[in-house]
Amino acid sequence: MTKKFYSRLSYSIGNEDWKSDHVALKLQPKDRVLCVTASGDRPLNLLHSECQEIVAVDANPWQNALLDLKKAAMEKLDYEHYLAFLGVKNHSNRLGTLDSLGKDKSITQWKKKAKQIKKGILYQGATEKCTQIASTLVGALRRKKIEKLFSFDNLEEQQEFVKTHWDTFLWKKTFDIVLHPFITRLFLKDPGLYQYVDKSIHPGNYIYSRINHALMQFKAKESIIISLALKGKIFEEAHSPHLTESGVNIIKSRLDRISSETADLLSYLETAPDNSFDCFSLSDVASYISKETFDRLMGAVYRVARPNARFCIRQFMSRHAIPEAIASHFHRDHALEKKLDHEDRCFLYKFMVGKIIKSGSA
Repeated sequence: MTKKFYSRLSYSIGNEDWKSDHVALKLQPKDRVLCVTASGDRPLNLLHSECQEIVAVDANPWQNALLDLKKAAMEKLDYEHYLAFLGVKNHSNRLGTLDSLGKDKSITQWKKKAKQIKKGILYQGATEKCTQIASTLVGALRRKKIEKLFSFDNLEEQQEFVKTHWDTFLWKKTFDIVLHPFITRLFLKDPGLYQYVDKSIHPGNYIYSRINHALMQFKAKESIIISLALKGKIFEEAHSPHLTESGVNIIKSRLDRISSETADLLSYLETAPDNSFDCFSLSDVASYISKETFDRLMGAVYRVARPNARFCIRQFMSRHAIPEAIASHFHRDHALEKKLDHEDRCFLYKFMVGKIIKSGSA
């Protein structure tokens, strides 16, 4: 992966369905959890369930700084000002609010990105900026259809609209053009979109079919990824716990249970103590690494896992398998994987979930 990918703010809002991790991991009060930081939303949303500790790891220092920024804003601002500062609502003086969040380096360094803070950090990641451009371009071609798609409160009416008006030949060809490897390398610069794509997968066809499937399962405005891609923003219906008032009230009281580490995930795991984590929320990190690195990663996960540890791993367009030497210790819940593949509101991923069986497992 390029150095630029690790030094820019790549993600500012989590586009994964938080419910899938909660269903797969079944967090318990004494659990010690390892997760990927990314936008910071994952560790915050995991705190919606009772657990002992969450360690968030990311090789990009800006992603961990974003987690610290969101934590500070949640802790020190009331709910309405918290949403406005992040960018969900209008705010007249976000830089002034930034000054009120404290003098820690992880907060004050955001003055270097004053432009992004002033606009509302929630939509200022490289990925979010790309989706805003994409939504503008798509909107120019099918603005009325997009407005109609997001107007539905009844799923059956949306399904009928998708079948009769939305799913056209031109719509399908758009994916072949926009997701051509040359385009994704040049503009998105996200290795998960091209570097480790399984040979059996054609990106354009895959994403086209997954979006169509999703629009048959839930309303467009309930999906963060569909909302970002077509509207450049998310709707209240798609808010995860760290953006809802009830969720913030729960999470705020537990913020001291999150710590972050700026390190490559594999390096962190390979130096962590044996039997030290109960849960692993690893996002789609598999999509960004080779099969050889994935095998090392899973070996490290097995070593640091406590007996009966649970795991939730997504894969975008990679299809790495758990290495044969330890596969028998990873008891995958194939029924739940299939359910999540079908119901997850960020519908692009295949899941690997289950528990890790070691000596001492009940």
